[in-house]
Parts: sequence; C-alpha cells; structure tokens
Amino acid sequence: MSSLNGLINNDEREIIDSTIFSTVKYYTDKEPPSLTAREFCRRMYGLSSLPEIEILRVEMHSEYRKRCIGLLSKALGVQRQSVSNWGGGLDFRKMPAIHYRSLGMYWELYELRREIRRLRRFGA
Repeated sequence: MSSLNGLINNDEREIIDSTIFSTVKYYTDKEPPSLTAREFCRRMYGLSSLPEIEILRVEMHSEYRKRCIGLLSKALGVQRQSVSNWGGGLDFRKMPAIHYRSLGMYWELYELRREIRRLRRFGA
C-alpha cells in the first residue's frame, strides 16, 4: 500500500521503520545536517522534487498534518501529543532546536540505507 501521495511503497516504508532510533556519527569538522519539520516531511513523503503547486496541494490535504505528526513522533521518539503541541500548521514553530539536527541525521541515514538497498539490487 502506498502513502497519501502514492510515492512511498512498502520497501521504502520498511527503510523508514528500520531507520528509527538509529544514530549517525559525524567527524568533528563536519556540521551535522539540520532540517525543519516541514522540510523533513516533504522529503520523507517524496514531495521535494515536485513543483511547488503540487506540494501545496498535498500539504493542504486534511490527513497530511496527521501523517506528519505520526512521522515526526516516530522519527524523534516522542509522543504524538507532544508533536501536536509544537504548533499549528506544518511548521511546528515550538519544536525544540535539538530536533532539527535529529531530523537532518535521520534523513541522511534514510538516504544512505536507501542507496545501499539500491546498490544491492543492482549487484544481484
């Protein structure tokens, strides 16, 4: 079954689920990545490559905010209610600053795992 926008298949959902609570180590001279909640949701749901009008159409869907809350809750290991309390809309303006880096590291790890799976399929 695919996601709200039909872009995430079951294989990618497994990658998302397996990435949760994982850690990434960085060299001291490299600044860890940082993502806002909105950017993170766009990337995880495959929206970032779409035209802005299409992104806005998906974001205006009544279930999109609920899905983002669930995704952020799972990725950050916090309660859904906590995420919901970070503010209305998709910007979550009251999100603690530490979570911006956590979302960036989560995204990098997700991309790395997706690329490893792609290479394994290519090499098989």
